[in-house]
Amino acid sequence: MFGPSQSHRIWRMMNALIDARPEWADRDIFEADRDKILRYGTSIGLSMEELFRVTDPDAVLSLWAAAEAAGAED
Repeated sequence: MFGPSQSHRIWRMMNALIDARPEWADRDIFEADRDKILRYGTSIGLSMEELFRVTDPDAVLSLWAAAEAAGAED
């Protein structure tokens, strides 16, 4: 009737991300970095819809690393 829940998939993804970047367990740090990832993603031509569909932790971490590198170049 309601379709499958996405919570388990999201929980697994967040666990993988926090394992890779333990500071993301802090909501404020995570939200700041999430904003940085979204800004970077749109700057390279990705739509918000495309960015919100990213569920692979490695892809999220790659976007974060690229955003960090781009910020260091500014």
